[in-house]
Amino acid sequence: MNKKKYPYIYFVMICICGYLSVFAGDAFAGEEHSIAVVVSKKIRPYMNVMEGITKGLKETISIRVFFLSDSDPQNNEQVLGKLEKGQFDLLVAVGPEAAKMVWRTGGKFQISPQKLFTAVLDPGSLGADSKFISKSFEYADSINIQSVPICGISLRIPVDRQVREIAQAFINVKKIGLLFDARNNKGFYETAGFASQQYGIALIPLQVEAMKQIPGVLAKNWQNIDCVWMIPDRTVISEKIIQYIIRLGIYHKTGVIGYNSFFIRSGAVFSFDFDYTALGLQTAGKIEAYFKTGECSADPPEFKTVINRKMVDKIGLQVRE
Repeated sequence: MNKKKYPYIYFVMICICGYLSVFAGDAFAGEEHSIAVVVSKKIRPYMNVMEGITKGLKETISIRVFFLSDSDPQNNEQVLGKLEKGQFDLLVAVGPEAAKMVWRTGGKFQISPQKLFTAVLDPGSLGADSKFISKSFEYADSINIQSVPICGISLRIPVDRQVREIAQAFINVKKIGLLFDARNNKGFYETAGFASQQYGIALIPLQVEAMKQIPGVLAKNWQNIDCVWMIPDRTVISEKIIQYIIRLGIYHKTGVIGYNSFFIRSGAVFSFDFDYTALGLQTAGKIEAYFKTGECSADPPEFKTVINRKMVDKIGLQVRE
């Protein structure tokens, strides 16, 4: 790794390695557990998750960390082989690529270990053997059931909670246009539409099936909406599209609602955001709870909301104090 190019990530890796080395050599009172943590990529959000996990776990849990590589499939196969040796009490996946690998394991186990994901947007897509059943979530894709229930922390905030947060943030946002492709997010729209009624908000569908349709759909609806709500949707989301819609929204005195810090930096009026170190701490708590009770479920993430006061004033929206 280029230490000069990635100083922060290098520093966090040193901290994690040092932490694990200290506890690997010590003896601890009580029952010890061994877990494998597979990390999708060496990028800052996932390194922050790892930092939170290592800080949050008790000394009786030993950790072995494996990093996947986009450019080295042989490394990834070696990681898979080590996971399937059955040496671990729990397999933890950080990010979607790691989760897909962890959910590939199991064929060589007499008793399959529990699998836990974190920092995964769509746990329902982990594979044909996935189970995605939780009262914490309002909708899910078609799913099958396996003997080891899916458990972990998704990056998907419950839809009704999102609607509530938006409704409680603004006084004069009563008409929201949801930009989405029904092939990807029909369930989200239906759930959000039902929840919006409880807060006196009209949710207007801005449905598209390709990026090229976005300008035309927006042009027909600017006069009908107070804000455009953009959600994770592979058909309509890219950095250029986000910035394009925000610029148009400013021109039409219409705010944009997003789901990460990039939206706020680009000029959105409101966004949901995650502290990935806090997500790691939440994951550590989930691991501790599993070893204490033997039970695990899928939970939503801890998150925060961010209001861009400068853009709110520029567009003319009113914020609840």
